[in-house]
Amino acid sequence: MTTMATAIAGAHKQWWATGDMPVREGSHVSYFIDGRATFLEMCRHFIRARHSIYLANWGLEPEMELVRGSDRAAIIKDAESHKAYVSELQLAGLAAPDIDFWLNNTLTVINVLRYAAGKGVDVKVLLWKAKKSFAVYDPQRVHDLLTEAGITCLLDDSAEGILHHPIESLHQKATVIDGSYAFIGGLDPLIEKEDDFDRWDTPEHLYSTPLRRTHNETTPHAWHDVHTLIEGPAAGDVALNFRQRWNDVIHRHHKIKKFLVSEQPLPPAVRSNSLVQIARTVPKHTYSFDRNAIKGITQLYDHAFTNTEQFVYLENQYFWTHAYYGIDIPFVGNESPEMDQHVEQLCQALKRGVTISIILPDHPNVGRAFSDAALTALRNKVPEAEAEGRIQAFCLASSIYLDQPAHITRYRPIYVHAKVGIVDDEWYTIGSGNLNNRGMSDDTEINVAVLNSQQAHGLRILLQGEHLGLVTAVDIDRAARLLSNKPLNASDKEHAQHILDYLETTLGDPFAAVHLMHERAMDNLERFKVNQPLIGHLLPYLTTAEALNHHLKVNGDHGWIEEGAKPSQNSQDAENLEGKQEH
Repeated sequence: MTTMATAIAGAHKQWWATGDMPVREGSHVSYFIDGRATFLEMCRHFIRARHSIYLANWGLEPEMELVRGSDRAAIIKDAESHKAYVSELQLAGLAAPDIDFWLNNTLTVINVLRYAAGKGVDVKVLLWKAKKSFAVYDPQRVHDLLTEAGITCLLDDSAEGILHHPIESLHQKATVIDGSYAFIGGLDPLIEKEDDFDRWDTPEHLYSTPLRRTHNETTPHAWHDVHTLIEGPAAGDVALNFRQRWNDVIHRHHKIKKFLVSEQPLPPAVRSNSLVQIARTVPKHTYSFDRNAIKGITQLYDHAFTNTEQFVYLENQYFWTHAYYGIDIPFVGNESPEMDQHVEQLCQALKRGVTISIILPDHPNVGRAFSDAALTALRNKVPEAEAEGRIQAFCLASSIYLDQPAHITRYRPIYVHAKVGIVDDEWYTIGSGNLNNRGMSDDTEINVAVLNSQQAHGLRILLQGEHLGLVTAVDIDRAARLLSNKPLNASDKEHAQHILDYLETTLGDPFAAVHLMHERAMDNLERFKVNQPLIGHLLPYLTTAEALNHHLKVNGDHGWIEEGAKPSQNSQDAENLEGKQEH
């Protein structure tokens, strides 16, 4: 390592995957919490693109609006606000024709990509050719719509065949603009119109909002996710990933060679105090560029869980030690050796005195019993850590108080789709790889790992602040931009620093922060039981057995939040909670 690298906190430890992508200096990573901030930034980059836009996605909805609500020009009426709005677009790097398009069009995926293609930008979209039994949208329909719009689209069938896991998917969410900017994380530009999920959401995760509507005019479940923007040489590694996958499909299906993506030089280094690595999961027999399995993401977690000396903070869609084959019964599927190893590493960390907190969805789409089983195993293996409160599991929910026609509170689980790991406020990873067999070995995935203590610390306190209800969407967006050295006007910069100072005072100590999360979650559980609105979004993640012990209605597949609380036997409980606010 160079002198700059060794000056980075934690650089003396081994954090990195081997055998695939290199560790990069001179690369910068920005993170975006939830869909609103992610898709707004993505849209800006699409519209100002000069040469190329490449997307590799699990799913995509052409008619999805990337920019909504107060971010849309159409809702701005007075001249002064309009001037400030245009100034913000100029600050984001949009030229006059781009601003004109932004102001006068609905910014759907297909409209924005069509606009870019019309300027001569090479727009390519690589989509997983999902089997009908697993698809949440129609890939062929999307292919045809994009093709009609002048966009080159390929359906990637690389996960098909008898050599593959029966429900294997191409799960990457990777976007590259002009070869120099890359987005990766947990978000596809997708609304599952026949289901109940819209990836666009704000950190408030409102119970109901007209900005998020499915075809049946209902508000989908709130959606929590995290995404990144990468600049510098590491963005070139994401571009390499796209080129390898795209060209492999072109060659395999004997497509016209003019559609091949040519090799480009790495983007130049940018100012950065980080070490950055792109890591992948690619199963055997998927692509010709590597006949052996690529297991970089599980290597990252191997090193991170081995290195930890203080705490591990996780947000994930799953936490499984067994493979899922379509049946929600633990131990029916084969064991996942990678996840078995990770659970054992976490057990060893607990024995060293480490604190572990994990945020999971109460109602995942599949496999809730699998997460229950893995959590129970972790607790049973290190009972002293459980007794000391060093294993904390949470889920998230939104609530709304309705005073008409009856005084009642309604609750909905927030779908936790983020794939985030933070260790000791030194290192973090964000990407598409879940903590299950698919993320570690059986699906095609991509993550970024970053060694930067300021950013890791900032990400943790922003996420915890969101879940505790301490900050607004505007607070989070501005603070994240300040942490990522993104442009902010003087007033917004001052506001962002104020928010970070407040969160530092409240959550800077990671152990005090976890204790506060536990207190808030348990307080909200009591509020739930007596039908009172939640403060923030935190609730304890309860296994089916734990929910029953709390006398809650519970569904083994869907959790307990949607099932509703058992009616309180003591109306005084509700009165006791009145006025109980921040701790």
